[in-house]
Amino acid sequence: MPTSTQSIREIVTRHPSSAKVFHRFDIDMCAQADLSLEGACRKLQLSVDQVLEKLADSEAQEGGSTAFDPETLSLARLIQHIVRIHHHCVRQELPRLAEMASKVAVQRGDRAPELVKVAELIEKLRGEMYAHIEKEEQLLFPFISQMDRESIVAHPHAQVCFRSVTHPISIMEQEHESAEHIVMELIGLTNHFEPPAWACVTHIALFAGLREYEADLRQHVHLENDVLFPRAIQLEAELKARS
Repeated sequence: MPTSTQSIREIVTRHPSSAKVFHRFDIDMCAQADLSLEGACRKLQLSVDQVLEKLADSEAQEGGSTAFDPETLSLARLIQHIVRIHHHCVRQELPRLAEMASKVAVQRGDRAPELVKVAELIEKLRGEMYAHIEKEEQLLFPFISQMDRESIVAHPHAQVCFRSVTHPISIMEQEHESAEHIVMELIGLTNHFEPPAWACVTHIALFAGLREYEADLRQHVHLENDVLFPRAIQLEAELKARS
């Protein structure tokens, strides 16, 4: 549990999830790395108690995630879970990681040229994943949810531009492969997200964040490729056979 007397560097090193909280409060992890949390808060006129509360919440959320069985959820509820957890992660984490990567590339790119490529790949990943989740939320997911609700539906609705759910699903799976390929490149460039001994606090936080995002992407892809999509294809086949 972080304390007000620990330095920003020490807190981020021991509790990687704290980087998200510092980012939210505009605490510069590099410029203020050697300040105590109390000193950094005083400088920015922040309530140290409020920051500590958010750090505790972040740590509790990180350690308190519970497993669930996606097969017990309806397709509509599973979609809600994917959007609430994994699409939210895309929107919240990839911009934060891109910002840190750009900063680290500028500050440390001369010492580690691969950091420039890391920043470029994260920006590419952000662009691809933003487009990906927009297509899912605007087209594919509403279609699947409506199939799930209306048991007598036998044909695609007029407002969509595909005849079968298999077509957009195939595209989504290809985009998953592209995202996974980018992450594999990042793993290779960063020695499995292991920061060097000379890394600054932002560098450490960036690699910790990438490690967390890689785990989230794995779960994201699994829920869609292995659970949601096969069940949606099966449901569509059943509805068409019934008509």
